[in-house]
Amino acid sequence: MKAFLEAHLPKLVFLLAFLPGVAVTVAVYTGAERRVAAEFERSADLAVDRVVARLQQHVVVLRAARGLLSAVRGGIARDEFLRFLSSVDIVDELSGVQGIGFARMIPSADTAIATGEVRGHYGLDVPVHPETDQPWRTPIVLLEPENERNRAALGFDMYADPIRRAAMDRAIESGDAEMTGPVELVQEITRQKQTGFLIYLPFRNGPHHPGTGAAPVAGFVYAPFRGGDLIRAALSVGPPLPVVLRVVDVMDAATPLFDNSADPAPQTLHHSREVRILGRSWVFDVWPEATSASPVGHASSVLLGLISLLFAAAAAYAVAARQQEAIQARAVAAAAAREADYRELLLQEMKHRIKNHIARIQSIARQSARGATDVKAFTAAFDARLQAMSAVQEILAGTAAAQADLRAVLVKELQQSLDSTEVEHLLDGPPVRLDERQAHAFALVAHELVTNAMKYGGLSAGGAGLSIRWTVQPGPDAPHIALLWKERTAGLEPQNGTGTGFGSRLIEASLKGELSGKLTRDYTDEGLEIRLSFPLDPTLNRPGK
Repeated sequence: MKAFLEAHLPKLVFLLAFLPGVAVTVAVYTGAERRVAAEFERSADLAVDRVVARLQQHVVVLRAARGLLSAVRGGIARDEFLRFLSSVDIVDELSGVQGIGFARMIPSADTAIATGEVRGHYGLDVPVHPETDQPWRTPIVLLEPENERNRAALGFDMYADPIRRAAMDRAIESGDAEMTGPVELVQEITRQKQTGFLIYLPFRNGPHHPGTGAAPVAGFVYAPFRGGDLIRAALSVGPPLPVVLRVVDVMDAATPLFDNSADPAPQTLHHSREVRILGRSWVFDVWPEATSASPVGHASSVLLGLISLLFAAAAAYAVAARQQEAIQARAVAAAAAREADYRELLLQEMKHRIKNHIARIQSIARQSARGATDVKAFTAAFDARLQAMSAVQEILAGTAAAQADLRAVLVKELQQSLDSTEVEHLLDGPPVRLDERQAHAFALVAHELVTNAMKYGGLSAGGAGLSIRWTVQPGPDAPHIALLWKERTAGLEPQNGTGTGFGSRLIEASLKGELSGKLTRDYTDEGLEIRLSFPLDPTLNRPGK
């Protein structure tokens, strides 16, 4: 036995040294493959997220464009639209989109409306095309930036195409952005064509009344995309990702929106993810790119097979340390990404609110200028309306969300001319919550009503008082507020300022334009009765709540 051990001792030592080395080699090889798989999964998810984030950025731009149209009641001039687009820089910062445009929804027989708009914007006589059997048309009347591709799309009736029409109908129903399936864009005028798609955001210029012959919406703010250009632009943001991918729409999988997977890496790694976005489902199939494929740990495996037990243990410790570093690096990257997203959200919110305030101040200035006879009158009217806006801002700032109570708005305005104890006796009604836009518009209405009452009505020298009552009534789509403003003016003759003056016209413009409401005035034996009504946000107000 002793002789046998002595004869084979070199072999036994070799085996004792080699077997632990084999175990460590297998562990390192397996760990490296897991790390590669984890890094690939992260890169694949990041590629998908970049594409989705780019689409969401474009939706934000479309919403901003719709806000611009709403501010001008749909009658936007092309130079205003160009200034807006230059501020968002779709060519560089949001590359991948062919442009931002507006398609007017009109009855099929009224094509002259669209041709006139195109002529006014571009000086071109473009007929509405193609022929259609639909009752409505949505010809493209505005599309920027102006280039050869986009000029080819002017006048094109997108509602005539069933794929585009399906997305527009969904957008009308949801009131939000909806995306089409794969299509060939009208801008594809060269031999190098790409599969495209479009995103539609409906624009309503006031409430829709079915059965009146009016179109369901005034039109659509929309964006056409070439699938390849968009996805390449999205993937170019940030460090390069060593992946190739194929993107298809679930409802039309035979027509890929993007596919550069002709030469994936010769390995089994594959990541598939389905994303529901803007009314469509996209499937992303991702593989490592060929240049990222390399032998994993082969040289180190040969080396580790020849080293001693101590060196093998040190190697295992090093692998564990590297794995821990990779986990920590991913955690730091995830935290940094969340922080960046949060900062971006705060920045966009700040931009949105600043633009809204600027638009309101510009509107107040224009309205005050129209009714002013000199600079002094303009200054007085402008200051008073800014004070009303400032009072509402104080109320909004005191709430957790950008909301205001209707009673608080009225109290703030009445306290400028009456004692606080008198104000409460004039008001009677349930709690009503207004969002930020409604609060500012209603504050201007209340300011003009109080001003008229002090000049000519129930709060004037010859007036006999004021009472304000309101109720919340249910509606088919949203609750409505019904407010009765009664001024006791027995013995006073109606003045121009109580119904036909500039302040009264501003009341009607604010009520109808900003609040989508209506107003009536009646002169009774006791005085003046003004009835206001406008829809409320159903998420903030419910009858009986």
